[in-house]
Amino acid sequence: MDRYYPLLATLRPLFPFRDEVLPQLLIPEAKRLWKQVLRSQHWAPLVAALNSDSWQRMASSHRDVGGDAIKASLPPSADREALERACRLLVPWRIGPFQLGELVIDSEWQSNLKWSRLQPLLPPLRGLRVADVGCSNGYFLLKMAACAPEIAIGLDPIDRCWLQFAVLQSVLRLPQCGFLPAGIESLEGFPSFFDLIVCMGVLYHQRDPRSAVKQLFRSLRPGGTAIVESLVIDRPGEPELLPKGRYAKMRNAWVIPSPGAMALYLEEAGFHNIAVHNFGAVTTAEQRRTEWAPYESLAEFLDPNDCSLTIEGHPAPHSAIVTGLRPL
Repeated sequence: MDRYYPLLATLRPLFPFRDEVLPQLLIPEAKRLWKQVLRSQHWAPLVAALNSDSWQRMASSHRDVGGDAIKASLPPSADREALERACRLLVPWRIGPFQLGELVIDSEWQSNLKWSRLQPLLPPLRGLRVADVGCSNGYFLLKMAACAPEIAIGLDPIDRCWLQFAVLQSVLRLPQCGFLPAGIESLEGFPSFFDLIVCMGVLYHQRDPRSAVKQLFRSLRPGGTAIVESLVIDRPGEPELLPKGRYAKMRNAWVIPSPGAMALYLEEAGFHNIAVHNFGAVTTAEQRRTEWAPYESLAEFLDPNDCSLTIEGHPAPHSAIVTGLRPL
């Protein structure tokens, strides 16, 4: 049996498609993050664990991605203590939940609730090329990868997210599922490549959300689908909120769109068959502090006397998805 290298394995699903992508636009950011991880004293124990002989025995004999938590059994030979140490080093876990053997990772976001909103909007995934842009640790990506796409690739520029995915995938071993440690800008390296792009929780972090949506359009094949989810404001007559300072304590929330503004972004980019799906206010049933994300969460981001406002006095976040098709 060939030795399994968890970090390299996150990139391997891209190798068969190297003649269709533009590596010069993909390699710089991925290489930067790779070097950052390998040189980091903080991540050194985790990298050593991933490359150890004992880690070769982590592959699951059974996985279940159909429930609220993504679950995987562990073989008798698995080093459960090493797995838990690795997972705890990777706190905070923002999205999930997961269960690896007896180890339950209760993430900040109950992402199964978002999945229940997303899943009915997905086309049949078998044989498709799928991207999850801003995939965090890959919870949604892993669920889609279980539906037999040709390839399912997540993109996220955060080292912790990449390492969480590497740990999860070293147990799950879902085929054709990979991770590119890079941001939305690296989609430039995938011209007219994907059949489906899911982009969730990314738009409001972009200084220019219109340009970001145009990049989604360029990376889709003709006939491809974009599913764009975002925190939104829900106030009549306010197409966008440009917060001065922070929004819900976030330093990098540049533009909070309305659902109508999101639809306009897609229309301007060239999408057809645009549809808006509103889901109401984000609540503490979906986003909350846990043992695996033991820091401030939504309860601390809202006005304690008026949950319709953020702590700064802005409209509290709602959730919406806008879908669109690239014309044939």
